[in-house]
Amino acid sequence: METKTKKRVLVTKSDQDAHEVSVRYLTQLLRDKGMEVIFTRYSIIDEVVKTAMEEDVDVIALSFYSSGLQYDTARLMELLKEQGLKDEIKVVIGGTISEGEKKELIKIGVDEVFMPGVGTLLDVVERVNA
Repeated sequence: METKTKKRVLVTKSDQDAHEVSVRYLTQLLRDKGMEVIFTRYSIIDEVVKTAMEEDVDVIALSFYSSGLQYDTARLMELLKEQGLKDEIKVVIGGTISEGEKKELIKIGVDEVFMPGVGTLLDVVERVNA
């Protein structure tokens, strides 16, 4: 049986979201910590699960600076559950997220939520690597 030596992280965001600087910086920080990072954009959230399965990732990190947070995240968690991956893949969400939205995301199974003004990208790297 082959074992992975590096943590594999899928960093992704909607192709409708023009914000990209912090996501690209996060990608580089994760790589600097020795993780393999796949950076993508998606048209529909279903593509994220397909990519996660194809790339055999340990973590999905989603960025939201535009609409779709609640729908896309709920759909992602539903698809992961359908594929039997909900307990296999850690899900981390970041972006312009309110405290109320954070509570809902945690309730549906998201592992970590990062909001504006709470921590740094280095904190995100630490939690992804945990």
